[in-house]
Amino acid sequence: MALVVASAGILWCVLHPDRNYWIGYALIMVGFFIANLMPIWGPLRHFSERADEFERQQRRDSFLVGLATAAAAAFAGIWLTVGLLAMQVWSTLVAQQELTALAFYMMALFSAVPTLHASWHTRPLNDED
Repeated sequence: MALVVASAGILWCVLHPDRNYWIGYALIMVGFFIANLMPIWGPLRHFSERADEFERQQRRDSFLVGLATAAAAAFAGIWLTVGLLAMQVWSTLVAQQELTALAFYMMALFSAVPTLHASWHTRPLNDED
């Protein structure tokens, strides 16, 4: 849910850069808020809790996937912004707004993706009746 809302917000910001920018920014903020709540109920333990080797490996893998996802979004977003600035499609003010939206989108990604990866990566135990 968090990624869908935040992705809709960044898409809105890219498609409507001059008018109604606040709609996309509000969607990104809602996605960012939901993404920050996800680790509370997620399968990853907090860093302050004791964890065994499997849980440490799961946490490490999940955060690496989150970092890779945020880096890919940063790479695509920055090059899109530079390209549209070079073609003079966007003004400097619009580019600043887009980069701010991209920064919050990347934070939402890095908050949500590790929890989602850990929950998708683990399978529940079968009930043996």
